[in-house]
Amino acid sequence: MIFVFLLAMAAMAQDPYKVAPKNYRLEFENDWVRVSRVKYEPGDKIAVHDHPSFPTVYIYLTDGGEIQFGHQEFYALRRKPVKAGQIRFNRGNRETHSTEYFGDQPSQYLRVEFKTEPDRPAKDVVIAPDDQTPFENKMLRIERCAPCNAVPVPSVLVSMGDLSAMWVEAGAAVFSEGKHIRVHVRSRPVREGQP
Repeated sequence: MIFVFLLAMAAMAQDPYKVAPKNYRLEFENDWVRVSRVKYEPGDKIAVHDHPSFPTVYIYLTDGGEIQFGHQEFYALRRKPVKAGQIRFNRGNRETHSTEYFGDQPSQYLRVEFKTEPDRPAKDVVIAPDDQTPFENKMLRIERCAPCNAVPVPSVLVSMGDLSAMWVEAGAAVFSEGKHIRVHVRSRPVREGQP
């Protein structure tokens, strides 16, 4: 019984929302996605925490400095500085790592984790802040829009003006000014027990 309790405590201790509540905040979650807001201040160091193996879209809301990820599975990795509006679509790997932020200004980005049937790219997709070319596969479509029209699939809509994120149901009209990044969800949610 004690072993089970200690195992449960160890698992909880690696939840980023519990390990680093000032850095990780759950924006919203549903059957399709989990969206987290991640913030770093200069000098922030985050203890070891886990991320699931979901394919993930990172939307950089502000410029950000270098970050070192101390991966428990292999080695330390440094992410180069990023620019506001930059986007990265990661194939998704279960990760356990610590984090150290080397930037001299605060940094903020969104993690959009997909809980749907995956269509993983062969390698990470990186979209520059000024690149207007959409990316799409069977799982998702990433586009910039200003304004954003209704689409026939649900989506995550990110306002680059006020840095907010919202879930938009399929076919819903969105009346919003300014520049946005929209991530359409094209594949079905995977439920527990499904292959």
